[in-house]
Amino acid sequence: MQFNKLDKAMLLMLLIALCVRVPFLFIVPMVEAPDEFAHFWVTKFLSEHFAAPNAQEVVAGGPSAVYGSLPPFAYMPHVLFVQLLAPFFPGLDISFTERIGSILGGLVTVFAACQIGKLIFASNNLLRLALPLCVALHPQLVFVNAYCNSDSTACALASLLLLVSLSAIYRGAHIRYAVFAGVLSALIALSKFSALAVVPAAFVGIVCACWIYKLNVAQTSMRLCIFAGTAAIVCVPWFARNAAVFGGDWLGTNTMRESWANTFNRSVEPVSLSSVLKQKVWWQQLFCSFWAVYGYQKHYLPAAFYVSFLAMLVASMIGAFTQFSQMLKKKTAEHDINDQAAWLVLSLSVIFSWAGLLYAAVNNLGGPQGRYLFPSEISFMAIILFGLGSSSGFFQKVGKWLVFTFVCLNAITLIYSMYMLYSMFGMRLKPY
Repeated sequence: MQFNKLDKAMLLMLLIALCVRVPFLFIVPMVEAPDEFAHFWVTKFLSEHFAAPNAQEVVAGGPSAVYGSLPPFAYMPHVLFVQLLAPFFPGLDISFTERIGSILGGLVTVFAACQIGKLIFASNNLLRLALPLCVALHPQLVFVNAYCNSDSTACALASLLLLVSLSAIYRGAHIRYAVFAGVLSALIALSKFSALAVVPAAFVGIVCACWIYKLNVAQTSMRLCIFAGTAAIVCVPWFARNAAVFGGDWLGTNTMRESWANTFNRSVEPVSLSSVLKQKVWWQQLFCSFWAVYGYQKHYLPAAFYVSFLAMLVASMIGAFTQFSQMLKKKTAEHDINDQAAWLVLSLSVIFSWAGLLYAAVNNLGGPQGRYLFPSEISFMAIILFGLGSSSGFFQKVGKWLVFTFVCLNAITLIYSMYMLYSMFGMRLKPY
């Protein structure tokens, strides 16, 4: 895939993203980072053995090894930094150096946001810059990008997959995009299953690109087969290995769930979808934790922050509805087809992420945690900004100010969060 040369704006965005994530690296202790003890065990094992654990080693690892049966690709950036820094800083603890891998994932996500902003907001400089800036300053995403986890890598890969599918829509349905999409989809499957919600949206993007550029059925089928075939070639061997090592558990999720249930006396029985949808606390926790709730979902910000985000979200929904309605009603010019297909892909990634979150809740695989939606982080932020920056309808005269306010709200919330966490935990060189 051809990328434009890094410009000054992109370098600035990456620098901002790095600067706001580094303090969290030193502030947040491991006991206040969700499941970092389990992520740390996998990273440490990979760093020491240069191989994934088998069933006996996962059992021997005890409660800390609950993620040992899952695909380990998401931890490769963490292992990389452990190995790179060890010769130069022999006294630096691995529990610190592994965290830098998550920061790398955050920077990749911001890079993807810069490139996607250039595609979908090509004629609006404000929104083009606001998209990566919001991704760089999103308080909860900054927190997630500053401790060892699989979410940061999965979010980065999903963001790149969205970029590939949108590039196909705007630049042509070239075979290389199908190859890139297949490889990225496989790496996502080998990182974190919740991020797979982006894959069907990207698949639709490739189909749309083939239609836009008038490829025939055979050409379209070839690209889709390359997409699926490349993904299968990359990831199926790992799942076959998992089935052999973990007694037929191809994905490793059954082993993980049994470990969770035995260790924490936790039920793994499914619940009804209606019972999840009816829980007001579930929705409240999900909304708040998408923006900023720290530790194990226990350190909330003052209510004014969440009310402000809710107000911006409501305003965005009104503006986005107006924008999308007008987009569908007006006569479609050739360049508008690309925009419609792009927004379809972004909207589908949001919808599929929501569906995946509800699936996890119904099957007792995870609670209402905002970070589970981060594989579609760029899509969420793009749609919010699209609604706030509406150039017509209700927000025609105040759209620019709403966008500016939303960016500032993220920045102010992040600064306050940093101050709050520093006041609670101070600074440390060892996270545990």
